[in-house]
Amino acid sequence: MDKIFIFDIDGTLTPSRLRMTEEFAKFFDKWSSENKYYLVTGSDLDKTKEQLPIAYMDRAVAIFTCCGNEMWLGDKQVLTKQFKPPQDLLDYLQKLIDSEFNYPVKTGNHIEDRGSLLNFSIVGRDCSLIQRLDYYRYDKQLDERKDIADYIMKKWPELDAVLGGQISIDIYPKGNDKSQVLEHIEKRHPSGEIIFIGDGIENGGNDYPLALLMDNIEGCDWYNTKDWKQTKLILEKLSD
Repeated sequence: MDKIFIFDIDGTLTPSRLRMTEEFAKFFDKWSSENKYYLVTGSDLDKTKEQLPIAYMDRAVAIFTCCGNEMWLGDKQVLTKQFKPPQDLLDYLQKLIDSEFNYPVKTGNHIEDRGSLLNFSIVGRDCSLIQRLDYYRYDKQLDERKDIADYIMKKWPELDAVLGGQISIDIYPKGNDKSQVLEHIEKRHPSGEIIFIGDGIENGGNDYPLALLMDNIEGCDWYNTKDWKQTKLILEKLSD
């Protein structure tokens, strides 16, 4: 039975919001030329290109961006789902940015409309790497993002809100999450063993819905990773 791999990108194949490391690229160059794999990310295609060498994007069978709401074959978009955020949600998010009662550092680019999902960050996507890591440590202690996400899903029950990466929340219509990619992949590989690797599974992040769905399907498996180094170890073990 052929193994078909699905990879999250940020925190799984690359450091958070950074380019793939030279060490991992040397390993992945050989691995990616010998295996079938898909990429699924909460980011859009342009941000994905900032993190991954084009060769490894080209070798992917397909790329799912915006949590699976967009599907790409090379640079050709073959699937998209549109989402228009409600104005009262945008007003609520803006109040969080303006508030003095949450994380005090605000760097800009807090609300990013990606067409098929809304990405929200208290600290802002314009933060430096140091500011990103500071917020990530703060959030791990106080669960600020989780509290905001829980409130959004309670106030707007038609929406899902999940942790994305280290600093943000992905917001989209309920069910329009990474789990939707499995249907497309199973159609192309009906007899394959499908393996998903992501870093946002155990913390209820945007990788969780796909892993949860795979739990109930024979021939599917998933691995939670903490970084590209552990991803490398997982792939080496699966190749033994």
